[in-house]
Amino acid sequence: MALNRADRLRAAVQRDGPTCIWCGRGFSGLVAPTTEHVVPRLKGGPSWLENEVAACRRCNSERGHRGPVEWLEECLGRGWRPDGQRLERSLARLAEAIGREGGQRRARPYLDAQLRRLRRRAAGPALISASRPAQSSAPRAPALGPTADRSSRAVGSVVDVVHAGRRVVGRLEQVWVYPVKSLAGTPVATVEIGPAGPRGDRAHSVVAADSGEPVRAKHSPVLATLVPTGDLPADERAIGAALGRPVRLQPASGGSAADVAAVHLVSRQAIDRAAAGEVPEGCSADDPRANLLLSLPDGDDERAWVGRLVSVGEVVLEVTRTPKHCLGVYANVRSGGVVAVGDPVLL
Repeated sequence: MALNRADRLRAAVQRDGPTCIWCGRGFSGLVAPTTEHVVPRLKGGPSWLENEVAACRRCNSERGHRGPVEWLEECLGRGWRPDGQRLERSLARLAEAIGREGGQRRARPYLDAQLRRLRRRAAGPALISASRPAQSSAPRAPALGPTADRSSRAVGSVVDVVHAGRRVVGRLEQVWVYPVKSLAGTPVATVEIGPAGPRGDRAHSVVAADSGEPVRAKHSPVLATLVPTGDLPADERAIGAALGRPVRLQPASGGSAADVAAVHLVSRQAIDRAAAGEVPEGCSADDPRANLLLSLPDGDDERAWVGRLVSVGEVVLEVTRTPKHCLGVYANVRSGGVVAVGDPVLL
């Protein structure tokens, strides 16, 4: 007798282990497994156990219909720990099942292309493995300007340069904006940062339609899995459907509903250390939902920057404190401007 969906999910967890294939988090009461189709159904992927793996609800939702290798690379860019070996086994297992069972004309060419892409990537220097930290995908540092010290030395993958009394300590790997407080974020290549933080960040909050009371992911975790589209009426309907009650998206006073500071920074190294079990006291290893993801030399810790000024692109930030419950640091904006992926980070 063919397994039903719930039985297939249990079998996938038993086969692959109790962790999300995309972010590496262990399943628990707060991080429940969901069925993830390796080859999306939109691309002809069948609902077979060979095409199904377990993923947390957040990763399943945010992936959408993106290709598995494209999403794997996106997860690496976010500082997560996707299991590339598990993905390759799943694709190969599906290819074998299709060869055995036949059919699946739509899925075959898509599957073959994904396998080739994954194996080419694995054959290169940045081998994907769940047992080894993800490699930095930050762009290469630009050539030094005429006033820079040409006696700079390499520190890991980051160039350490003394420039105008300050030194480059890292690069900006990713920029994230969270248009609706408590909902999922959107990666952008560049953003303007003003006194209230990144333009468009936490520009709206979710409130109950009847009472106007705030609705937060702390009490409604499903919010963190929803990606806003920018169409406010449509987003209100989608959020209301997910919560089972009508809501409104309320514009934030002052342009941002950020609770503590204008900008939240975190390093990829801090995320990797947390994934390996080295978590600062009181903090969580979960996604810190930071605005700026930095790449720093191994051993550097942004939490040592409290009380200092840090420059990212055109922006000067004052690091004010460490969060109570998550990774990274909070900062206020001393001088606004534009930041872009690849910008140097200076102390």
